[in-house]
Amino acid sequence: MDHVEGNALPKEKSISDPVCIQNVSEYLGRIRTCISKRQQKGCVVVYRGEPDVYEQPCRPNIFRKGVLKGNDFFEKNLFDTMRQSKLTGEKRYLDNAIDAQHGEFPSRLLDVSYNCLIALYFAVTPYYHYREDSMDKKDGMVYLFFMDEIFSPSAQNTNDNYNAIINRNQDWYQSNSIFWNNHKFIDHTKLNGRIIAQQGAFILFPGEEPQELPKYVYCGIRIPGESKALIRQELNQLFGIHTGSVYPEIINLVKELSGKSTKLNTEEFCCENEVHHTLKQLEQELLYYLDYALEQRKSDRIGQILVHIEQRLSYYRQGIKEFQEYCKHSPSISEEWAEQMAEQYNQLVQRFSDAIEEYRIGELSWRTLKL
Repeated sequence: MDHVEGNALPKEKSISDPVCIQNVSEYLGRIRTCISKRQQKGCVVVYRGEPDVYEQPCRPNIFRKGVLKGNDFFEKNLFDTMRQSKLTGEKRYLDNAIDAQHGEFPSRLLDVSYNCLIALYFAVTPYYHYREDSMDKKDGMVYLFFMDEIFSPSAQNTNDNYNAIINRNQDWYQSNSIFWNNHKFIDHTKLNGRIIAQQGAFILFPGEEPQELPKYVYCGIRIPGESKALIRQELNQLFGIHTGSVYPEIINLVKELSGKSTKLNTEEFCCENEVHHTLKQLEQELLYYLDYALEQRKSDRIGQILVHIEQRLSYYRQGIKEFQEYCKHSPSISEEWAEQMAEQYNQLVQRFSDAIEEYRIGELSWRTLKL
């Protein structure tokens, strides 16, 4: 199934308007503004910094290197070789992937941090193989991700999901690209002899091709290139954050883990739950688009916005149709799941279409969008 290239709106609601962020204080103010605008209570906020405004941001490096093309078991072979070479002592493939990520190997895990200042450091500082000021003429970006579920790296469901990707032994999962959109936020705190606490986590991209993160999940802050040098100096002097820094010990661990446990997803990894996950994401996307369309309904961009929404709905519709067809010929997956998925899709799109008309925003091509 083809995916919607770019997943871009005519005017990006998810990227802040250009502002002159000159220092860390102004950056923190912008962070507070972004969080308050979202009004998503109970979600976990994590961050990612990138030293350039990339055309395809927030993309795991395995999709940039092209190593998956023509080599379905590249990751499994990589992890087995790492084990053989004693580069990882872990028995689970997800743990191997985390070690691979730290060792600069290709990975489908996207690094994020619980600390917005760590993300800011990466937005103003290139990879340590390069000079610190080598990208000071280019703007950087910090992305905020609003996650309502946490998957534990030690939980059975998370490892079953990752094993299905690596071993390619769940045909219903590999054969239906509608599930490639089910990004999973994986918590991660790794302790070694030096008591490193980088407040890190990952977002898992499950597909054979990278699917854009849905717009309701994130927003971005642009960091001007001319401000990078001062911000690096402040991060070092005020917070001790620099290339060679040793991060502080973890404090309030019990409180932190207790808070995470209330959002921890422990559901079994199976076709039924992936169907529910997809429909939940669709519902969240439609809420996001309704809010955005309301803001822009009097602008000359509303036509483009409605076209974009129809494209996103067509993506879901096509994926569900392919899943329906797959279920007809699969003895292991009940057609009931596909029918329920189609029915709930129709209900969500019908309610969204009614709301668009009720608020006099416009009309959707409901007849061509329904299943």
